[in-house]
Amino acid sequence: MNAIYTICFVVGGLFVALGAIAGLDGVEFGIEFDPDLELKDGTTADGTQASDTRSHWLQTLVSLPFSSLKFWTFGGCFFGLSGLVLSKLNPSLPGSVVFLVAIVVGLLCGSAIASILRYLQRSQADSLVRPEDLMGQSAIVEIPFDRDSKGKVNLKIKGTSLSLSAYTDSDRAFSRGDRTFIIGMKNSTVWVVPSEEGE
Repeated sequence: MNAIYTICFVVGGLFVALGAIAGLDGVEFGIEFDPDLELKDGTTADGTQASDTRSHWLQTLVSLPFSSLKFWTFGGCFFGLSGLVLSKLNPSLPGSVVFLVAIVVGLLCGSAIASILRYLQRSQADSLVRPEDLMGQSAIVEIPFDRDSKGKVNLKIKGTSLSLSAYTDSDRAFSRGDRTFIIGMKNSTVWVVPSEEGE
């Protein structure tokens, strides 16, 4: 069994090391499923949409750590490490006990680390500000401007403070501290109107 533990520890540890050095934790080699996958519509015998049922099961599958390469690499690494350490510390311990403990440690560590990495990845994705996120947002003028000049506005979104170049088609001249309403964006420049026009 020590040979199995060693192989799992070496192979899993190699992937863990590569993930730490080269960011391999973002690569899933097609094993992790896309939760936004749209399934073909269909109707079951009771008249309900089959796609809803399949989508529910797909979402359940995606939420499990077993569909992630991270789970298998970290789980395999800790499975092998646990087996080697237990065998070394207590040679008289039955092999079946060592194997069961190593399995439990591998499952727990693999699941925990895969879940944490998935959560961090989703949190990072959610924190990205996209152009569509800016539409309809309120912003404060930093550099005054009017329809014949360019200025700058500041807004807070998703916990981030952004300063963006701004134009307007409004006849009104904007002064520092005025509140504006974003109605469009192009090439990192927002188009704004007075806040009372946007409300």
